[in-house]
Amino acid sequence: MAAAAAAHKEEVIGKLNVRVVRGSNLIIADPLTHTSDPYAVLSYGPQKVKTSVQKKNSNPVWNEVLQLAVTNPTKPVKLEVFDEDKFTADDSMGVAEFNVTDIYDAAKLDLKHVSDGARIKTIYPVGVNYLGAESHVSWKNGKVVQDITLKLSKVDSGLIVLQLEWVHVPGVTL
Repeated sequence: MAAAAAAHKEEVIGKLNVRVVRGSNLIIADPLTHTSDPYAVLSYGPQKVKTSVQKKNSNPVWNEVLQLAVTNPTKPVKLEVFDEDKFTADDSMGVAEFNVTDIYDAAKLDLKHVSDGARIKTIYPVGVNYLGAESHVSWKNGKVVQDITLKLSKVDSGLIVLQLEWVHVPGVTL
């Protein structure tokens, strides 16, 4: 049985460090107190990681790094912001998602001779993506990084700022 389960396990091709920097102009989820107690949840396949709760703050600063194991670069990472409630189910404060393909494609390149801070790719906020501003994949301090501002959907307002960093897994060639 264990061998069959292992055969279905997807191979990890790299890790993604997601720094959840901050949220801005998040909705007021609690009308009684006119505040929200937001936290962010990242989902990628069966993996779920979350930030701490920022009490009474519609412009939270988390600056927390969450790590996801990447198995399929075409599978998007889903992000949802929730309002923590003591006695009822936590309320959704908006959803978004982002693709891993741009940072993955850059991680496959040989960038040893690229100058620090160089932009490798720019992704524009058009069509169906959740970008609230241009997103840049860059080479910084010997690492492939991507800055992303996501516009939350299913709500009236809210932006989440993320910084992605690709982490190579020893023994895996991209």
